[in-house]
Amino acid sequence: MPRAGLNIDNLKEGQEISPDYLQGAISLSAGQKLLLDDTYNLFFSNIPEFPGEPGLTCRADDVLSGSGLVRVLFSHMNLLIDWSSDPLSNMPAAVGFAVENRTLRELDVYAIRGAMSCNRTTDGTYLFLEDAAPLQPGESEPQCYGSAVGNYVVREFFLSEQKPPVNLGRVKPGERLIHGLDVGPRAWAVGLYDLEFVDAASGCRLNRSDLTPGEMVGLETFIAPLGVDLDNFLEKKLASGTVLPQSWYECEHMRGLFVPGIYPDSPAGEASSKIFTINYSADDGLAASFALAAGDVSPAFEPDIFINDRMRNGYDQASPGLKGVNKGNYGVDYTIKMELTGPVALVFQGPLQCCAVDTYNQIDTIWLDGQIKALQIKDPNYEQFHTDESALRQPGYGRVIAVFKESGRHDHVLRYIPPPNTYGPVRFYLLPLVDDRNPH
Repeated sequence: MPRAGLNIDNLKEGQEISPDYLQGAISLSAGQKLLLDDTYNLFFSNIPEFPGEPGLTCRADDVLSGSGLVRVLFSHMNLLIDWSSDPLSNMPAAVGFAVENRTLRELDVYAIRGAMSCNRTTDGTYLFLEDAAPLQPGESEPQCYGSAVGNYVVREFFLSEQKPPVNLGRVKPGERLIHGLDVGPRAWAVGLYDLEFVDAASGCRLNRSDLTPGEMVGLETFIAPLGVDLDNFLEKKLASGTVLPQSWYECEHMRGLFVPGIYPDSPAGEASSKIFTINYSADDGLAASFALAAGDVSPAFEPDIFINDRMRNGYDQASPGLKGVNKGNYGVDYTIKMELTGPVALVFQGPLQCCAVDTYNQIDTIWLDGQIKALQIKDPNYEQFHTDESALRQPGYGRVIAVFKESGRHDHVLRYIPPPNTYGPVRFYLLPLVDDRNPH
């Protein structure tokens, strides 16, 4: 069992924790069910992850959920090629999403929450380098993995809750609203939005039950050359019926519309909002843990995951014979209500996979009791990955998120949205603390 009795005065927020203190913790998630909230349909766009030609990256003509709310998550790296250059080079692009009003009414499109960003501007300036891989011999250009901008977008998404919903625009019947940004060559572009569609005449949210036969609200994500007429570009792509295909090396079909429900391979259900309540006492002196963001991993391979944390039933209109998979649970929000007793440390541990360079530099974002906390677990020998990989330690180190020194009952709320371009499952540990000032 993990060592009990970490000293309450010696443990600090932000401190790194050895795997020795985390091994053998009692799992609070193994075999358990998350409470699923069916409020949101999730429109998910992650393939092709590295689009090299302009086009639509995902499309769904009928996205409205029962509640009327839809979450949009897209993450792509712009690899568009400037075929007029010599030698050939990558070029800036416009990336984003568009709403298609196929109803008989004017709609106001609101972002209840939302954020969008990229890691490189159109002139090539890098905005984030925290996720840059070590340079290989002969390289001069950093290779970024997108986790830094993914974390930034999650942070801004949480912060946007403190502001009123943003009206992205009014759309007439048969017209579209385009929302995007200009990104640099070889830039990661990430967006996360919760959308609401309001009938402009009545001022009421449009729910699925309000639609008359033939009425729909559609969504598509896109990547286009910088400076093109986006409305005309999208009109032609939609008329052609084409969506950029999955790349040959992409193992999972990471796009589609994910609708909450029960499916043959998910009998305990799927949803993009998940809730769980934890009751833990430090009095027993034992560490406990729970795992989130299992993606498409089976409990047979990760026995401590929740039994209904998979996302394997997306509908891709462009490839109806292929089920969409959300391997990273990107765009999924978790709310963990923690009922704790006694002094406790809350510790984050990233995924345990090794070999991929970015698993040795894990970046994550946590919402805890109204505060947003940025986390990074970086191997001290990270820069030696390409020259002496044996110098790197095994993944499994943790980072202290908070130290709760209360001796009695205290409640907390933890929220987590897996940042795009990070890995899962991740684990949270509850470690009992000893107050040597009051031995008993």
